[in-house]
Amino acid sequence: MSKTTTTTQPAEASEPAAEQPTALAQLGRLTEFDPRTLVVDPRNARKEGAKPDAALLASVSRIGVQEPISVRPLPDGSYGVFKGQRRWLAAVDAAEKAAKKGKPIRPVPAFVRDDLTDADSEALLLSLVENTQRRRMTDRDTISGAAQLELLGTNEVGRRRAAAVLGMSRDALKAAKQAAELKPEQLKEGTGYAFDLMELADLQSVEDIPRAAYRLYAAKKNDSQDAKQRRGNWQHELSQLREEQAAQRRREAATKALTEAGVKVLPHRSYDDTDRRLSDLSTGLGKRITAKAHATCGGHAARVDDDGEPVFYCTDPERYRHKIDGVPDAAEADAQAKKERARVIANNKAARAARTVRKEFITGLCRKALSEAAWALVLDAILHNADPVRRFPNKSDDNRNRDIAAFTKAADPKGKAEPFAELIKKTGKARRPNLLLAYVAAAYEAEVSDRAWESRDETARAWLTFLAGEGYQLSDHEAAIVAKAEGKPVTEFDAEEPTQPIEEPEPADEQPQDEPEENEASEEEQAEETARPEAEVVEPEEEPQEAPEEADSTEAEPESDTVPDEPQGADQEPAEAPEEPQADQVENAAEESAQE
Repeated sequence: MSKTTTTTQPAEASEPAAEQPTALAQLGRLTEFDPRTLVVDPRNARKEGAKPDAALLASVSRIGVQEPISVRPLPDGSYGVFKGQRRWLAAVDAAEKAAKKGKPIRPVPAFVRDDLTDADSEALLLSLVENTQRRRMTDRDTISGAAQLELLGTNEVGRRRAAAVLGMSRDALKAAKQAAELKPEQLKEGTGYAFDLMELADLQSVEDIPRAAYRLYAAKKNDSQDAKQRRGNWQHELSQLREEQAAQRRREAATKALTEAGVKVLPHRSYDDTDRRLSDLSTGLGKRITAKAHATCGGHAARVDDDGEPVFYCTDPERYRHKIDGVPDAAEADAQAKKERARVIANNKAARAARTVRKEFITGLCRKALSEAAWALVLDAILHNADPVRRFPNKSDDNRNRDIAAFTKAADPKGKAEPFAELIKKTGKARRPNLLLAYVAAAYEAEVSDRAWESRDETARAWLTFLAGEGYQLSDHEAAIVAKAEGKPVTEFDAEEPTQPIEEPEPADEQPQDEPEENEASEEEQAEETARPEAEVVEPEEEPQEAPEEADSTEAEPESDTVPDEPQGADQEPAEAPEEPQADQVENAAEESAQE
């Protein structure tokens, strides 16, 4: 079945049409076909990769084929498709689905080349041109185009239609706005790892962290081995990266504030550094030196620790006549304290990152029908007045209600006498059990502190085990908490390293004070003594040599046998990502571009 449309006659040419065909004459006559009546031309050059992908199928299903295909008469009376095979196949798929539903068939527009009826070689040549001269849009253009669609959509209906035509979810189209902000090198790496728009948007939120793309790729590979296709590893890695980025920004802000205040900011320590913390120094009278009093010293400086707090130093205590306090085993004690602080910081960070992902999962869990295990947990906790539920009313109102509101997606209840009265009123019978689960979940979450990793925590073990049974992917940190509570060896627990080089913290009671303590000299006295040479200079104890600072530990390679080696060199593409698009990708992208 075909329907020929009326076309404008070509303008007169300086030479006869037979000798100088016009562009319109070369295209053929434009007509419409039921796509099911066409066949593949024997001279169609594309033999592999002709199957249309999901995006093309979705586009043709919604708006039809927008760019005409090309066909020619065959000896048996049929018409053969020699250009636009994938668009035609998508049209056939849409027609068959419409027919099954009793809906009208959308025809496919086509240029009929009667002049190629017996010209096999010319038909083959044109088919080759069709498949080789089209060029795929860049990833940046594709993402930017999707972002503009999201911004230009007049209403939600229009945006949803655009998403359907492009064969993507509404959330993916929303994510395009953020993905479009990726730096060029991060976009290249992310698309090389085959990240989708939502994954690229996640990458953009942490792109300032070194090797963020590779770490997310490693997590994605681990998730791909999950039979249930969950994204737990990705979510935990993303949360950890966000924690690291927040810490990095705190350090940057603290460094900027110190610099603007005229304080020299020191780099990480090396073997030959002579600087010492002010907490390790005293005046000639044996009084502590505060940062305020030391500000006039020529060696006044600071480093910024992992929490973004300044730790003050003197760059050359011997030169500026400061005494170095300490005991013979100070080096060993200092090294041990540094190692312990690094361990505490790393574990507390891991706990905070895991908590973010865990609460997102609980929110989703509280939107579903309760499983048998969830019912058992709720009934046991309430009827037996389990410790988390018994202690829960003693928590502050804001802390107690915050999680309940988050898990039920209720409005902020802060300051309300009956914070959940409206929620209870609006909740139907079928969903009332979810409110009970949200309450019990908030009670258990209130019991699982960031320091649960320090001892055998039975409450944390029971809660995390329950969540794992409901489909939650435990982070390595959470799995270690469970293992420790069960008495199993946890060798990796103490091996966790901080994500950034850790500087020795200044003890809390030795932070700079505005007023001197009773056993301290006045600020004026300290400043005078700092500037006055002592009669007898106390030689500083030998500085305990520290191991050279290692590279930023955010660059630690994910330890997984399933993750391929990271590309070597900035310009090298990931191992599994082809540098050039395959033929079907080229045509697909070109067709999608034309259909837009």
